[in-house]
Amino acid sequence: MVLALLLISSANSQENKKELNICSFNVRYNSPDDGINIWENRKDWLTHSMRFYQADLMGTQEVTHTQLVDMQALLPNYAYIGIGREGDTQGEYSAIFYKKDRFEVVDSNTFWLSETPNVIASKGWDAALPRIVTWALFKDKHSGVSFYHFNTHFDHRGKQARIESAALLTQKINEIAGGSPVLLTGDFNSSPDSEAIDTLLKNGLKDPYLNLDSDQVYGPEYSANGWDAAGRTSDSRIDYVFYKGAVQPLTLQILDGQRGQRYISDHFPVIAKVELSNN
Repeated sequence: MVLALLLISSANSQENKKELNICSFNVRYNSPDDGINIWENRKDWLTHSMRFYQADLMGTQEVTHTQLVDMQALLPNYAYIGIGREGDTQGEYSAIFYKKDRFEVVDSNTFWLSETPNVIASKGWDAALPRIVTWALFKDKHSGVSFYHFNTHFDHRGKQARIESAALLTQKINEIAGGSPVLLTGDFNSSPDSEAIDTLLKNGLKDPYLNLDSDQVYGPEYSANGWDAAGRTSDSRIDYVFYKGAVQPLTLQILDGQRGQRYISDHFPVIAKVELSNN
């Protein structure tokens, strides 16, 4: 009887080692025009929320270098991967934060969402700004599982750019990751019924929001709040965690980060619990 309980406990422990929490979070760039929601008023709350929810991986968007410095200081157990979209430390990052004690970075890089993805600061199609994808190949020290994490921020104005970006992104995921497990986070500036999101889904990526029972999904139906959540609908669900391959989604939460008139960001973070395997 005791041996049986020990075996069950060991099996459960092994399963837990395969679980991880992954977050997509547009943290909002450091703007002096944000009133009570300026970065200085949000940075402690924002990073505390990630520690509390035990995010193992966090794909961020709109982060500037000075914000990265702040976040690194407030998240000492994490490191990050990424460069600015104008190269080096210039422009917004799509940085990936990861727990240093859990993950080994095997490989990483950044490419641009344009007709010339290897050209730094290149702007694609009808995009208003350069847009990037930062990716990493991680090995989980707990489970031994290797997987890829891609993180991005699609253009806010160019509809064609978003569609073409989705096509390029799926092509690159196939080229880089092959058949390995994939996690994809980002602000896609695209509602669930958009052509850009449809392109991702038709190319094998899956949305936990659509594949989990209602009891496994929690939070508002939107992710972008624009500093005012009143009247928001599912059309404002533009931040996602997608997956592909040997990944099992367990739960999904859109964190309603609001305290009166104060917001954690002009986007709510999206947090998924998933289980990965090498099968």
